Amino acid sequence: MRYTKLEGIILKKQNYKEADQILTVWTRGAGKIRCLARGVRLSKSRLAYSLADLAQVEIQITGRNLPTLIGVSPVRQFPTLVQELKKTAIAFYAAELMMKMTADEHPNPPAFDLLSEFLGQLDSSDYSSNYPPLLESFSLQLLDCLGFKIPQDLDPAAMQRMNPAEVEETHRQINQFIEYIIERNIRSEPFLISI
Repeated sequence: MRYTKLEGIILKKQNYKEADQILTVWTRGAGKIRCLARGVRLSKSRLAYSLADLAQVEIQITGRNLPTLIGVSPVRQFPTLVQELKKTAIAFYAAELMMKMTADEHPNPPAFDLLSEFLGQLDSSDYSSNYPPLLESFSLQLLDCLGFKIPQDLDPAAMQRMNPAEVEETHRQINQFIEYIIERNIRSEPFLISI
């Protein structure tokens, strides 16, 4: 049986039938792919633990169209992203950007590295004392990585000196531009700005 091994970050899990899930994974070598994880919702599933939301994993898949997941091993976990609500909202917003701004099966290793680095920084950040504009910096760098240029003159390095109100306004501008590009709303935006 032929199979493919890929390193990726789990962007989304969607329940399918009684015990399966369809995973959307942003991979270094193949870009955005979807694969079927059979029986992963069963209590005896050996794959379930390694398939945490936003985890960086090495997957083995086989088949075409909707390939089947046959193996997974964790590469890197980001525990605080699922323990702290603010970080969860920020991480899911970033994951939604990756899903909506990229085409299936178009690899972009710099975008993969950018997402991995962003999730690591977010995981280790302290959001209780200050508001680092990590999401806004990530969004700008992702736009650049995908070949877009925002009309405003926004510098990721300069954002580190912004106060929370300035970061909020910058986020609003970036979000509007992204929604204009993709011609639809970012569904996680209301949750993000509500917390």
